[in-house]
Amino acid sequence: MKLKPGFVPALLTPIDANGNLDEASYRKQIEDMIQAGAVGLLSMGSMGQQAFIRPSTCVEVARVAIDAAAGRVPVFVGAMDVSICRAKERVAAMEDLDVAAFVFTAPYYSACKPHQVKNYLKGIAAATKHNIMVYDLPGVTQFKFTYDFVLNLRKEIPSLIGIKSADTQMFRKLTLNPEVPEDFIMVYSGLDTFDVAYKWGITNCLDGMLPLTPKNTEKMFKAMEANDYDTAATCLNNILYLRDTMAAHDLWPCASEAMNMMGYTGDHAPDLNDPIKPENVAVIRAAMEKVGEL
Repeated sequence: MKLKPGFVPALLTPIDANGNLDEASYRKQIEDMIQAGAVGLLSMGSMGQQAFIRPSTCVEVARVAIDAAAGRVPVFVGAMDVSICRAKERVAAMEDLDVAAFVFTAPYYSACKPHQVKNYLKGIAAATKHNIMVYDLPGVTQFKFTYDFVLNLRKEIPSLIGIKSADTQMFRKLTLNPEVPEDFIMVYSGLDTFDVAYKWGITNCLDGMLPLTPKNTEKMFKAMEANDYDTAATCLNNILYLRDTMAAHDLWPCASEAMNMMGYTGDHAPDLNDPIKPENVAVIRAAMEKVGEL
């Protein structure tokens, strides 16, 4: 499949007090992202709580995302786990859905060696009719997808259609390699340099901050498409300012509070987090107003 240039939001997953999906809130987020110009959706990435919510809820989240997208954009679904047998169970439970690709990090409980990650991905790929993508998240998984490793994976896994990473050097090499097809999806996740990467030709970008900043995200990508990189830089600076403000005041509960302020009900943070501190509510509201999202 060929992905259009533009952004792929890593959707946040709203959960109610009983641990179930807040479906109305999720559908609203998806509709707003599509209206803002999203060219694809990532359901249950790292910011989408895939590692924290019940497996049965994961299936419902994927089903609703695909139904809400209604074929307008492809939906990529995170199915990460720590073993082949567990990941195969996740995939099997969603096999009948119209998934553009299942997305996998390396197993994340303990650091893996390259041959273990290869065995893991080959085992999963053999168990599904759907395509797969890899999700380069070394800060969590303690494993780095390298250029050579990705090239070898492509040879051994025909259904591998792309990678999400913040590694610009790897993307440059993949882009320049004539053996890598043009439709191999490279989704850039280095938020701090989205505008620079886009100018270099890395035109698909993904991050969990994009659903938190729909107005700036839409304006930024329209500006980059029009080669207006001054406006794009201003929008990106707004997104980074909000991210850094939330990170300085406890990221997860602050992100959930920001989503609630925009009308997306539910808890968007893992249930092991403390509620947002009362004094931080005003901080987040002020930051959201400053960047023009409220």
